Amino acid sequence: MKKILFRLILLYLPVLFFVGCIDETNPTSYATSNQIGVSETALESLANSTAAFMYSYDYFGSLSAQEFGYPAMMIIRDALTDCPYVTTSYNQFNSYWCNLTDFTSSRSKQPWRYYYRMALNANNTLAAIENPDEASEKIQQFYGNALVYRVLAYMDLIRMYEYKKTGVVALDAEAEKNGVYELSTVIIDEKFDASNADNNARAPFYKMYRFIMNDLNKAEKYLIGYNRNNKTKADLSVVQAYKARLWLEIATRFQKYPADLQTQLNHEDDETLNMYDKLGITSATECYQKAAQYARNVIDKYTPLTEPQWHSLTSGFNDAGFDSWIFAITISSPDAVYSRVNNFHSNCDTEFSRGYSRSQYHCYRMIDKNLYDKIDDNDWRKVTWIDPADAGKKVTPSKYYTLLDAAEWALRDAYVGFKFRPNEGDISDDYTKALQVDFPVIRVEEMYFIEAESKAYAEGLSSGINALKSFLNTYRYKNGSYSISPADVEDFVDNYLITQKRIELWGEGLAFFDIKRRELAITRGYTGTNWLTTNRYNSLPGYTPSWLNLYIPKEGEGSLNQAMVLNPDPSVQDSYTLWVTK
Repeated sequence: MKKILFRLILLYLPVLFFVGCIDETNPTSYATSNQIGVSETALESLANSTAAFMYSYDYFGSLSAQEFGYPAMMIIRDALTDCPYVTTSYNQFNSYWCNLTDFTSSRSKQPWRYYYRMALNANNTLAAIENPDEASEKIQQFYGNALVYRVLAYMDLIRMYEYKKTGVVALDAEAEKNGVYELSTVIIDEKFDASNADNNARAPFYKMYRFIMNDLNKAEKYLIGYNRNNKTKADLSVVQAYKARLWLEIATRFQKYPADLQTQLNHEDDETLNMYDKLGITSATECYQKAAQYARNVIDKYTPLTEPQWHSLTSGFNDAGFDSWIFAITISSPDAVYSRVNNFHSNCDTEFSRGYSRSQYHCYRMIDKNLYDKIDDNDWRKVTWIDPADAGKKVTPSKYYTLLDAAEWALRDAYVGFKFRPNEGDISDDYTKALQVDFPVIRVEEMYFIEAESKAYAEGLSSGINALKSFLNTYRYKNGSYSISPADVEDFVDNYLITQKRIELWGEGLAFFDIKRRELAITRGYTGTNWLTTNRYNSLPGYTPSWLNLYIPKEGEGSLNQAMVLNPDPSVQDSYTLWVTK
């Protein structure tokens, strides 16, 4: 084996800006220079710290109820979009994610701080390897995985923090005045010069796209032929899935805003961007073609969940072993279960007997009524949620798959979901067993939707419709009855495909990205709504809801980085009228 040179990894100044002063951190979730050795084993521990951070706990010590890693980010994004709660009591994500207030609180800092810590973990691994081309195959795999986790962090960051027009005159005018349009977020890589930390501007989209794509290209190079032993590790299919996501994001932008495509092309030969691969495209159509191509590459390697797998009482949405799952989080030991209540299942699984979502606390998570009403009776996914006609019945209707007995069923409200099951269906008091679960980060079903949307734009409306119909009639509808007649491509994507995608991926933290990408309105106030009265704000059609343009905290990065331009405060209560029953 060729000698691998390791560089000392410094917890450089930007860390103070991004995540605050850190005195102690769980060594299983965050590795520092003191933990770095010169062996493959030591480097493997460093690399594994990034995957472990996906489900780490109390990493900042400022808000334990929301500090449980990527699953907490899933909850945040869904609370902002498709998942109302029955009550505010014991809802740890009510402020500001559900009630859309207090955007400057410590809670609003969580995504920014979490994802930059994840990027830092990945950077530590990358910086520890002097020359990956001369490294062993195993170390190249560590390198490739670190790149993928950094891509995960930056893709989520740019999609959450880039400011998109809201239609609210005051907010959009402030954004224009401050020059935040077309800006993504700040780039911190393994070679970042700490002396520039206080003057590190948010990267324009054309630079960020190349930065992320460059990481994916390198990851692809180092992960070719890699056979992983679990799905917390990225292989080539994970890289391809992220490329499908990224190309769709880029394609949508260039299709909606041709001037942005020209801006991208105008900067292709910038010397300051020479360290990143060029995108190598000249049209939005090419981007859609690439998205479809990479999605198909992944589809050919996996199989969608079956009805029994989806509704399984023991392994439903808690088992990465299913052939549908591409990338995952795995909690596989009692030691990894940190808290009975500060975790995903406590907040989201009404069958978990030891959390906030049980009947004692009545903090149930629901599907939005409007979205539920769009689920066809022939769609076997519909019984994932409680039909209003069945809520409160003393005898559990036979069509449902649930661990609840009749007495508990009668206490559940309409629209409450049963998607995520405790480990092996364990609803005993032994929460350490129940919470040894897996979480999906990417499932192959998402790739079918990316392919269908991309085909609609690249090949024509009929191609997109056929792709969507094929997926739903093969894998989701009981009698192959799904049929639609959209007016045009925009109608097909926004009103049919995205609706089905939101149903499929409900609770997995992904609807946020599509709603913002497609600039769709969110309607919480309407006749029969199941959103709490204080949460019933409706955004403006044709624009991004202001609350999906996340606010960069004024602490740390927002105040110490002189080049940082802040997004306008979403100011929901001042920007929209609270809907009231007429």
